[in-house]
Amino acid sequence: MEKGCYIVVKNEAIPNDIIFSVKPSISQVSENQQKLHLEIEKTLVVVRKLFENTPIELQHYFSQLLTLAQAGLVPEENAQPTISFNALQQLKAEIIDKKSGEVKNTYFKTLGLKAAYLGLPILIVALTIKTIYYFKNYDIINNLSTFSNFLFVWCASLIGVWLSFGARKTVLTFEELTTIEEDRLEPVIRLIFVGVMALMFSLLFYKEAIVLEIGKISTKSITTDSFTAIIFGVFLGLSEKLIGQKLTKKATSLFESL
Repeated sequence: MEKGCYIVVKNEAIPNDIIFSVKPSISQVSENQQKLHLEIEKTLVVVRKLFENTPIELQHYFSQLLTLAQAGLVPEENAQPTISFNALQQLKAEIIDKKSGEVKNTYFKTLGLKAAYLGLPILIVALTIKTIYYFKNYDIINNLSTFSNFLFVWCASLIGVWLSFGARKTVLTFEELTTIEEDRLEPVIRLIFVGVMALMFSLLFYKEAIVLEIGKISTKSITTDSFTAIIFGVFLGLSEKLIGQKLTKKATSLFESL
């Protein structure tokens, strides 16, 4: 039987917090108990944030975490860290099953609405320019028509970001219930960042510094063919995790050659 190495009590000064302290008589804490302690601490952080607006559920899960911690870390002669750890994994799985759909759908809707907010006005401008272009054949309109394709890239990249989230986040982990993206960017910041990166790549495509081909579609026609602009815009959005790195690598290789 394993001897409990910790004193575990409810923190009376801070709501829904647990105080862990090593018993004075313990010189070395077992690996299993250290692991359980850390996992409970991390789980408690997620639980407090996830259920901060539902006090009853927060208290329910806090009580379970406190019980698991005391059962696995405290008893003098019969501590059960392995059993408590397994029960903790079951508790986390229960929370994932209960909250993952809600969290993912909420973020998915928010991302979509922000994409529409940032993209629709630009799309209207681009379509207006294209409409004028088809009826008026002035040089300035021709130049604006080229510019409108860059606007299509912007709008399409936002759609790509939205699609990328749905494709990447098929199942959320426990930690992702409160931090759904590793880089912690807010939806609007993420969309603007990817949109700007997409525009930078569009300029490189326009000047043929980078040439990509998919079947009969080439980035060489990105400023003359609106559909090509939309297609590559969506692809750039879908590749949101890579385009920043690729652009940095391209800039680095350019200046290294000086």
